[in-house]
Amino acid sequence: MSRSTAIVDYDSNDYDYRTFWAGRDYEQRAEAAVIHRCMRALGPSDWLVDLGAGFGRNYPQYGSARTVVLVDYSRNNLKTAGRLFGVDVAAGRLHLVRADLNALPFVDGAFDQGVTVRVLHHLPDINRTLPEMLRVIGVAALLDVPIKHHVFARLIAAARGGYARVRETATATPRVVGESEYPFFTFHLDAIRRLVSREGWDSRIAASVNNFRRWDQVLPRAAVAVLNPIVRSVDAIAQRIGRDWWGPNQFLELRRRHRLAVLPGGLAARVRCPACGQSVQWQADSATCGGCSERFARRGSYWDFTVPSATTPR
Repeated sequence: MSRSTAIVDYDSNDYDYRTFWAGRDYEQRAEAAVIHRCMRALGPSDWLVDLGAGFGRNYPQYGSARTVVLVDYSRNNLKTAGRLFGVDVAAGRLHLVRADLNALPFVDGAFDQGVTVRVLHHLPDINRTLPEMLRVIGVAALLDVPIKHHVFARLIAAARGGYARVRETATATPRVVGESEYPFFTFHLDAIRRLVSREGWDSRIAASVNNFRRWDQVLPRAAVAVLNPIVRSVDAIAQRIGRDWWGPNQFLELRRRHRLAVLPGGLAARVRCPACGQSVQWQADSATCGGCSERFARRGSYWDFTVPSATTPR
């Protein structure tokens, strides 16, 4: 993800994103269960891309994919993924790519499946970035949408400002959350579904996720141990009945109306220059664009396909 869009810098002070997930057992289990179920519904994949993959937290859920590409802007995240999954990287089952989601280094329909989880809240220009992400996926995708109109947001709005504030949660305009230099964005689900529809995709609400977010962080550990089986059972129900209104994260299953043919070949056949869109010429540890002569390097376990101030090729 681009630093030019003022999103969180995951590389400063050697930040390890895994620390964010310490103590978030409920969220980890809830998301893993939904992703696993959705992956089964989408079916096997020849080439799957995780856009905004972080350190590969969800990679273990992609067992039905023959080859996986994890894309992230953070060098630290990709280095961590290289250490965690080095055996798969060495075997060629997993590829790590540093890239800007606004200018991806892949041809149209490079992957038959795609996954994006915990990413949209970083995207200030969703109308630009999401189509660019969908461009590289040819058949089906799983998309996590952070919504602003979930039940708890509406209750908070009602408590703070009454009916007028509740109505704000129903508008198509994204909501900015937080006051730091790295704001988060939440959306109305219908607006995102209209956007993906314009891009040629049909969508289905697969699950309401994180319906009881942070519950296990506010109660004593002994109470969490007692209540955990109950919460897990209720959450399984909430994932289905809470679609479009309960949980702050709503997972969409997307299917392209006119699916693209799966490309033959390996990673090289799927890459294009993110600056000008032309093909690249490969060497052992570098790739050079045949159009603009931009050079990209392999840095340890990952390929770096970022270009300063690159614009999305058309």
